[in-house]
Amino acid sequence: MARMRNQENYDATRTRLLDVGEKLIRQKSFADTGVMDVLKYAETAKGSFYHYFKSKEDFGIEVARRYSEQQVEFARQMLNDDGKAPILRLRAFFKAAAVDMESRSFSQGCLMCNLTTELADENPTFQAELNQNWQELSDEIAQCLKGSDLATINLSHLSTAEAADWLLNAWSGALTRMKAAGNSDPLALFMKSVFKN
Repeated sequence: MARMRNQENYDATRTRLLDVGEKLIRQKSFADTGVMDVLKYAETAKGSFYHYFKSKEDFGIEVARRYSEQQVEFARQMLNDDGKAPILRLRAFFKAAAVDMESRSFSQGCLMCNLTTELADENPTFQAELNQNWQELSDEIAQCLKGSDLATINLSHLSTAEAADWLLNAWSGALTRMKAAGNSDPLALFMKSVFKN
């Protein structure tokens, strides 16, 4: 008789593997994160990885997807705060993201930026996933910007969708420079350029 899987234990172990995977990929890279390292730090039995994921690529996609879902949910909470004007919500969103980077000593960067730089032009599956993830985040920013005066952030010549994309492009560039600088200067320049403080 086949043994029934304990769904609660299965889900908990899978979540732990994803948590460890995100941490290791941010610290190193996807290529340098081995399945055995993930199992070791997740304190999960050797050989059990493929009970949870079809392949390392599938695992990486799931790490990226979950990270994106968390980022989009965070964006929704910050950008849909009706108690603040849209541009103030937007500023608070980027400020909170900068505080998160400071808590990591301005190292590791953004998982989405890291994976995009490492894999998007080499792996079509990752490219499609990452592009969709970026688009979902951009859509949240565009939704926040609807009806706001884009002149206040010097983007009145763009549509709200274009302005959202530009902001994400500029922010991800600042995050990349942040890793090289090892400090907040690139993020501070982004904030000063967009919000003038």
